[in-house]
Amino acid sequence: MPLNSSRPGNRLPWMVIWVLSLLHSLSAQESGGSFMGGKAGHGRNIQSDKGIIRFQGRITSESAAALKDAYHHTGTARTVILDFSGMEHIDVFGLNELIRLHLQAEEDLKELVVRDLSPYFQDVFKAARLGDIFPVTAIADASAGSDHKRAGSPWAEPVSSLKVSAAGQGALNLNVDGFGVQGPVQGFGQLWEKTYQIRLTSITISPREVIEVLKDGFPGFQPPQNRFFVSQAGIAPGEVVLINAKTPAGLISTGVWVLYADDDSFTFMTPQGHPESGWVSFSAFEDKGSTVAQVKGFARASDPLYELGFRIGGSREQEKIWTHVLTSLALHFGMHAWVHMYKTCVGDDIQWDQAGNIRHNAQIRTMIYSIRNMILSTRR
Repeated sequence: MPLNSSRPGNRLPWMVIWVLSLLHSLSAQESGGSFMGGKAGHGRNIQSDKGIIRFQGRITSESAAALKDAYHHTGTARTVILDFSGMEHIDVFGLNELIRLHLQAEEDLKELVVRDLSPYFQDVFKAARLGDIFPVTAIADASAGSDHKRAGSPWAEPVSSLKVSAAGQGALNLNVDGFGVQGPVQGFGQLWEKTYQIRLTSITISPREVIEVLKDGFPGFQPPQNRFFVSQAGIAPGEVVLINAKTPAGLISTGVWVLYADDDSFTFMTPQGHPESGWVSFSAFEDKGSTVAQVKGFARASDPLYELGFRIGGSREQEKIWTHVLTSLALHFGMHAWVHMYKTCVGDDIQWDQAGNIRHNAQIRTMIYSIRNMILSTRR
């Protein structure tokens, strides 16, 4: 029977589908998936034409839909050029969307080529270790790159290895100093995006005030088995935060590197040997008259042993940690609230070429360090 039949009996199913679609849309809005990026309309800053995707203005998570649409309109082109000549700003959530684009292009057997990336944004890509998937073949005119070192940039400058200037009192500085950083591209296991949100109702506080409190008191919001040691400079771009934690597999000494930090959010990136390869971002935003605090992880297990551990139960343990952090943050403001968690497997392929990361495994190295110290202490 034709789909446009006017018989009453055929209208009901389409009405039901429409209602279900509306509920799905409202559910997506409730999840907060479309909040990040600040100003509405960022999606219009991405356009495509004849195999070229042009980026303009600010690139954030709000650019996701426009980026997908622009990629779709590249059609059958086997090589897609990413023209960044008009990009003015990109945050970590924007990088997440670029990684998603790369995964889609890989699936479609397409090649992505970066063009006209300014020296400043080249450093951003280097810091986030995106050069492995986005080779730069054409560089923006150096005369137009006077912003190479932007004053007050929220991004850390790229490093070949981390340097711990001073460990906090009681901190075990192991598996961080001299190690490189690794992002979602360099890990072994499945790539997951996990989002945790808590709504701070019944209090009047701005998103920026929430981030300020979270930065200042971050170690205190951790569960008892986690000890974070922030440097004297605090949570600022390029700083290192040491971590000593007790896990079901034993003690682990590792850390994180502050990849991005401004008044609205901050992001930790993992060093080699950390259980995850990627980053976790902390932000806050206004929604329906109240402030929502958010933690978003975008990472995969670093090596085969960690991947096995996450599948057995480590993933649940990790989810408990960030749930505890947000719950503690709410309690700091004198309120009890539920943490809502959403997770998506962004890339389900195992990257076997990264299996060698196990040589840096911080869990194993910490265990060896502890056994060695125990043996030495018995000989004294």
